[in-house]
Amino acid sequence: MSTIGHRLHARCACSAAAAAPFALAGTERQYERARPFAVSHLFLDLELDFKARAVVGSATLSFERRAPGASTLELDAVGFEIRAVRLDSGDGFAPADFEYDGDKLTLSGLNDVDAGRVTIEYRAVPRRGIYFLAPDSTVKDRPRQVWTQCQDEDARHWFPCHDKPHMKMTTELRVRVPPRFTALSNGELVKQSKPAGKPWTYHFRLERPHPSYLVTLVAGEFSVHQDRSANLGKHGKIPIEYYLPPARKRDAARSFGETPRMVELFSRLTGTPFPWSRYSQIVVSDFIFGGMENTTATTMYEHVLLDERAALDISSNDLVAHELAHQWFGDYVTCRDWSHAWLNEGFATYFEHVEREDRLGRDEYDYGVAADLDSYLAEANGRYSRPIVCRDYAEPIDLFDRHLYEKGGLVLHMLRRELGDTTFWAGIRRYLSTHAHGIVETSDLVRALELESGRSFERFFDAWVYRPGHPELKVKISFDDGLLSVHVKQEQKVGDTAIFAFTLEVEVGMKDGSTSRHQKSITQAADTLVVRLSERPAFVAFDPDFRVVGGLSCEAPTDMLRAQLGRATRALSRWRAADALSRRDDPETLRALAASLSNRKEAWMVRAEAARALGKLRSDEALEQLLRHVKEQHPKVRRAVVAALGNFKKTEAARVLAALISSEKSYLVLGEAARSLGRTREPRALQTLLKIIDRPSWADVSRVGALDGLAALQDDSALPAVLSRTRYGIPARGRRAAIAAAAKLSDSRKVREKLEELLDDRDPHLKIEVVAALQSLNDPHSRSALARAKARELDGRVVRRLREALRDMGDGGAAERKRLSDELDGVKGELGELKARLSKLEAGGNKPNASPSARKGRAKSRRPRS
Repeated sequence: MSTIGHRLHARCACSAAAAAPFALAGTERQYERARPFAVSHLFLDLELDFKARAVVGSATLSFERRAPGASTLELDAVGFEIRAVRLDSGDGFAPADFEYDGDKLTLSGLNDVDAGRVTIEYRAVPRRGIYFLAPDSTVKDRPRQVWTQCQDEDARHWFPCHDKPHMKMTTELRVRVPPRFTALSNGELVKQSKPAGKPWTYHFRLERPHPSYLVTLVAGEFSVHQDRSANLGKHGKIPIEYYLPPARKRDAARSFGETPRMVELFSRLTGTPFPWSRYSQIVVSDFIFGGMENTTATTMYEHVLLDERAALDISSNDLVAHELAHQWFGDYVTCRDWSHAWLNEGFATYFEHVEREDRLGRDEYDYGVAADLDSYLAEANGRYSRPIVCRDYAEPIDLFDRHLYEKGGLVLHMLRRELGDTTFWAGIRRYLSTHAHGIVETSDLVRALELESGRSFERFFDAWVYRPGHPELKVKISFDDGLLSVHVKQEQKVGDTAIFAFTLEVEVGMKDGSTSRHQKSITQAADTLVVRLSERPAFVAFDPDFRVVGGLSCEAPTDMLRAQLGRATRALSRWRAADALSRRDDPETLRALAASLSNRKEAWMVRAEAARALGKLRSDEALEQLLRHVKEQHPKVRRAVVAALGNFKKTEAARVLAALISSEKSYLVLGEAARSLGRTREPRALQTLLKIIDRPSWADVSRVGALDGLAALQDDSALPAVLSRTRYGIPARGRRAAIAAAAKLSDSRKVREKLEELLDDRDPHLKIEVVAALQSLNDPHSRSALARAKARELDGRVVRRLREALRDMGDGGAAERKRLSDELDGVKGELGELKARLSKLEAGGNKPNASPSARKGRAKSRRPRS
């Protein structure tokens, strides 16, 4: 099942065919670095040189001995001009013995030093870690800003440090910036100076320890908005501030206004009051992630800000909740090394759902979890499968994927379902309190949960966290001779992954309207739950509380699925029934789906899945039902209807979509309508899509929809317009959509060479899209360009994609997989059309007054889906 309306934002550091091995050739297993000396405090005293894009100043690091007999202190420092190094071991600062190779600075002669300070004076023109922005001849409205992004190990590019998450320290930062600039860093602003005509100075101090990757500096012109403080009762109040571009200050409340409530909610649930003295969120331009949870001062990208039109059906609460949750999970307790980074990202992802449940209820929570399951399964069944805790990576960023985020969050969801709320949250409270301001690994979480519950979680974590994979469940529901049988078979490959243990639960609904729950513990590859009943049940809903996640195929009588759609107590069970009914093409099923879509008292996500199911049926009657709801009031339901209309190669569907594009107020529905219009393959759609290709919208979703639509339209004449939108100056998301569209429209040399040129672009997300596009073309001439790009690339996300592309293009498998995928898509479309025709013929044959000619008319064929 694919969900709608969830996670429209990028997040912190997340990177987005038959599954290939995760570890690429030559990958070495990674282990935590030794810490012979611990850095306890960092003081940065810097000046920003905007013209040279440089930082100039000093770093003073206080350190303490950990290893007896250690004589050297090694610090990460990439590309620095070292001007002086002085050591204070108790008698004052004096020149120090050191070596510097351009990557690491090593102080020697520390045999008798148990504690001391080292000051390093330096200048750096960093290529990573800190980023200087300014207008240019193409993008004249870009602001002058500087911002940092240190995760995972990029702090070393702008200040010397032990750049690993296991080293935590208190920090100070003093910075001189151009007049009228506002600066933000970690902790409290302890002093500021704003002399006329001279650089302004800001001095920040954080008195509780955190790792180098969470050190932040942002400077530019911002409007500061103070929200109400979060009230933590006897623990006091937490000031909440938002730093926004001056032109967007009116968007503060609709974008960030739930933050104080979230601080209070997360403090209550975790049993740990917000662990810092204040919290700020600052919005910068051209940020390379969705957000970054720098301690006390989260940096956000510009798309977190919503105008009035965007707020019709877009929320920033998921991104706000994710980065806020990191203030506990990642900042307060920090993963020991990156192999355990799910303890940061899995928790932050799960708290998105926790926040949504508190604000919108259980159905929204379940739908968000289901969306994360879809996202994880797409990666696990397509790109690769790996254990959540994994040491086989080239760069730490390799791990920041759908296993770390989504599967990590799904593990926490299952633990909460298994333990119940009281015990689960008690375990989380113990975990946080035991390791306050410290470092953690997965065994620490296991131990906390076991101590609170008295249970063993060895098997659970072995299967779900330390091994790859998930259950692939095939469920068959039947009733015979007074016995209800629910047969469950795990069909994942034994040997590649575990046999999973879980609680099988079903909700049984009877004809009189009563319901009951039945459970059985499953520990084998195949098992059956048997329940004696006095009569055949109306429906049987599998796993109504979403206790287990994985692939699911459920075989049940069609009448039971229809009853489940209308009567199951959980929205989860009802939308699952809608999805299952998309493969049951008969008049009763169509009426049931139509009734669900029309029911305005039904949860919006059930209605959306009913619309999706009607789109999969592809019959004339299904189209008729969808057309009745193109003006549906709920924008998320309307978007699902519009998406479903793209399955119909019908002039009527294209006409309605084109009309909707001219009047639609929702950015997301507009973009979806453009996408669907292209999928109809209506020739006249070309001009409609070209008219909106440059229409302004939140996050450029209108342009993206138009470009996706042009790609689906498969009209070669659109190629010049598409290629022109790959140029620098077009918003980043639009450029990426144009790159993907160009590769789908043409495999010509012109397109290939244009894509190869874009491998030199500065935007890492764009380069990832370029690599994917070249990989889809599978032209061997691109291998040399991809290899050259890999040799000079600094961004680990891009390097990973380049290595995967070179591997897949080397064996020629990508083209064959694409060909087979296209053929399968065509066969599925033709099968849907044939099933629709057969249903009409059968329905016509059952009506005694239907003439042969009338039946023939109802079975009229149409073009198969390509």
